[in-house]
Amino acid sequence: MSGAKKRPPRAVVEKDFDEAIDRLEKSKPKDPVLKRLAAEGRLQINFSTVAKEAKHSRTLIALANCQYQAQRVRVMKLMHPGEVAAPRTASEVISRLREDKADLMAKLRAALDGQAAHFLARQRAEREADRWRREAQRREKLLKERDKLHLVNKESE
Repeated sequence: MSGAKKRPPRAVVEKDFDEAIDRLEKSKPKDPVLKRLAAEGRLQINFSTVAKEAKHSRTLIALANCQYQAQRVRVMKLMHPGEVAAPRTASEVISRLREDKADLMAKLRAALDGQAAHFLARQRAEREADRWRREAQRREKLLKERDKLHLVNKESE
């Protein structure tokens, strides 16, 4: 048996960082030192606190060419709210563009789903209105025929 630690899967580490960021945003960290800082109102969100809360190495998210760019960008946004960090490398530009594309595709899908639902509801309403219109015409015709029969019966008496 070797003494080397096995690295957790990438998805697990991403999840750990995301959950750590969420907890720090809510000022509800699990780490005792960070809990104390939160209680004192001195908790800051930065690469070190996120890494400490996630129990992973800071270098996984702190370096410009790190493995977890999405989490790095999230931390940078929280460190500098309202400020958009300029991409430093082509891979950052590409990853940001991919994120934007994914976001836009999700919005487009939601809009198309809404349009489809509206279109189907409108078709259903139009069919229902036609059915009611035909029924009203049928009843009107029956009433006219009944009135004609009634008049004919009065005249023959």
